[in-house]
Amino acid sequence: MRHAIRIGRLGMLAAGLGIGAALAWTPGVASADSSTGLSPTELADLDQVLRFLFDPTGADMQISISGMDLFPTEGNSATAVAGMGDIAIAVGDGSTAYSGTGLFGLFGGGFGDFVFADGTGSTAEAAVLGSGDFDFVWADGTASNAQVGLGANLDSAIAIGTASHAQVALGAQLDTALADGDSSYADAGIGNNDLAAAFAGSSATAGGGNQDFASAVGGGTASAEGYVTTAMANGANTDAVTNGISDTATVFGTNAESQAEGIGDMASVINTGSAFDSALAGGGAPLTSNLDLAEIFGTGSTAVAGEGGSLDFAAAFGDMLNAMATFDNFVIDILPSLF
Repeated sequence: MRHAIRIGRLGMLAAGLGIGAALAWTPGVASADSSTGLSPTELADLDQVLRFLFDPTGADMQISISGMDLFPTEGNSATAVAGMGDIAIAVGDGSTAYSGTGLFGLFGGGFGDFVFADGTGSTAEAAVLGSGDFDFVWADGTASNAQVGLGANLDSAIAIGTASHAQVALGAQLDTALADGDSSYADAGIGNNDLAAAFAGSSATAGGGNQDFASAVGGGTASAEGYVTTAMANGANTDAVTNGISDTATVFGTNAESQAEGIGDMASVINTGSAFDSALAGGGAPLTSNLDLAEIFGTGSTAVAGEGGSLDFAAAFGDMLNAMATFDNFVIDILPSLF
């Protein structure tokens, strides 16, 4: 019976989305009224299309449009709650989707939010603790979780894969968090125009300032915190960190880290083996070591530039090398030595 009810109710989704007026229905049969201009056969076809789009497996499902539930709640483990002007869709046993509901309905919600949770135990939330407008939240996978926080507007949080997690922090504007792959984690904000993208079991965090970009792939961890910073980690047990202004940290390979702290510092590692590599550009007292460059191409090597100096360059092009350009300005240490 629940299957038949769903098919009839999906006709009402068309009305909620502006396709037509609310449809009268009986279990298993969609019927038209004079406001729809559609025949019963056409409405039944539309029901089937909507069911294919939103509920192809027959799992529990709920759709809420501006606070109106389209399916019965009794015996339905999927929960969707949408505030005025919002759409919430939950597909899957124990799935939940909330949009624009405000904190217990006391502090108002958002407007124009769209949240979608698809998968057993999946969760999608936007503007739950307070206002937040025109946010896009998508959780797709068993136990996946996507959320946009308090006062965040025009943001996107997308989690794809089992136990994936994507979130945009409170007060963010135009931020995007994308977690694609089982057990991936992406966190964007606090700040504006930040992007965190994590793939294949990786972790990426961008924010604490504006226009930060963090990307992690293949089991890496990337953290871009500051202003206009970039952190990229590609490979298992890799770690890229920026914490300053216009800094860049990149890691490729496995078992390596790069860190850039200051203004205009760059740290880069390409690990050609398995021994641990570490590159540091900047460092020392905050924002006192600037425009430093640390590079490694090899394995088991270290490169440190800055640490109290500026415009320093440390490079290790080979294995088991230790390049140090620190504690003064215009220091250069390139290994193997060119002289």
